[in-house]
Order: sequence, then C-alpha cells, then structure tokens
Amino acid sequence: MTLRNDGTFTTVGWPADLEEASGNPRDRTGSGTWKLTPDHDIDWPVSFSFHKISGFWDSDVNGGYYGSGLYVGGGRENPHLYEYVGDPDSCDLNTLTRNS
Repeated sequence: MTLRNDGTFTTVGWPADLEEASGNPRDRTGSGTWKLTPDHDIDWPVSFSFHKISGFWDSDVNGGYYGSGLYVGGGRENPHLYEYVGDPDSCDLNTLTRNS
C-alpha cells in the first residue's frame, strides 16, 4: 500500500476478503482516497474510499465507492496499520508496517 500526501492511495493484495471478487486476492489492485478520521468518530482511524478494485469495483461503472479502513498501532518511531481477521476477540491481525 502506498499512501500519498495528496490523500490518494494505491494498493496490491488488499482488501483480500471480497467474496464476489474475481482473480487472485494477492494480485488484486486498488486505488482511491484516504483520510484520517477524528478521534470521536466511530469509523476506522484511517478510512479508505476505493474508486477501483480490480475484479470487483469501478466507480466509473458502478458509481459510489467501496469503503474500508485500518486501525493505527505502535508509536511515532514504529507506526503500523492493522485490521482484524475474523472475530476481533481472536486477536488475529493483518499488519502493515512502514517501509520508508
């Protein structure tokens, strides 16, 4: 995943849990816009509006957007984004770490 300063992003292999999508989830590409949400918001701390997801969604065709998000963990020195896999009580996580 690449998050840009202008509020856009691109991703490969995420979101992987789209049951109606075609193709290999690891090869799935996506793009759209991202934003940080306020602390008091019930949404994800980092929310994503996918405009395109290969094999699943194209806003130019379908209209609207596919929404998703990630939680924030770690600190300034070692930040990471994560999502729960299945039941949050199981504590199974997909974690994205910063490369640069």
